[in-house]
Amino acid sequence: MKYLDKVRKQFNLNKKALRFLIGISIIGFIFGCIFILIISKTDKTLVKEYIESFVKNLNNTNYLDIFKNTMFNNLLFIIVIWLLGISVIGLPINIFYYFLKNFVLGFTCVSFVLTYRLKGCIFSIVYIIPHNIINMFLFTILVYYSLNFSVLLIYSIIKKKNINFKLIINKYIKVFLFIIIGILITGIYESFILPNIMKRLLFLIK
Repeated sequence: MKYLDKVRKQFNLNKKALRFLIGISIIGFIFGCIFILIISKTDKTLVKEYIESFVKNLNNTNYLDIFKNTMFNNLLFIIVIWLLGISVIGLPINIFYYFLKNFVLGFTCVSFVLTYRLKGCIFSIVYIIPHNIINMFLFTILVYYSLNFSVLLIYSIIKKKNINFKLIINKYIKVFLFIIIGILITGIYESFILPNIMKRLLFLIK
């Protein structure tokens, strides 16, 4: 572990990597917010229709289906990021996926505002807080360690250094399990609690 820490310090990952990821998340979110404003009127209409359909169907919510879809999407993202982290090519791909995740979140939030104006701000806030904030925190941790792993792998190849990957992979697995547990908790909230909160806000758009 001392050797691993030495390698991390050499790359200064603890600060630089986290700052980089925070920057990517902010840029991705902002781009998502801006993108919906510059798309064509036809596309904006389709977005509005989708949001209106989503809100209207809250009263017919199938909680179990939402839970299955939520967990499938999040688990797929987590597994892909985790697996790519143990490869050299995972470095750019994971950064892109992380950017895209924040982009979609920003796009979705502004979609509520575009559809319901000021009232949509309340839906956006409810949609983000707390589960999406927690999710992005968990995703940031996962991507951080995946980038860390990829960099160490590249370092060992370029410098022809032998690194005890058994110690690293054990920690990487623990991080993976921690993320899974966190996503399970937020998935329960998003599937069974959030729809009921949003139902109580339907009076705002009537």
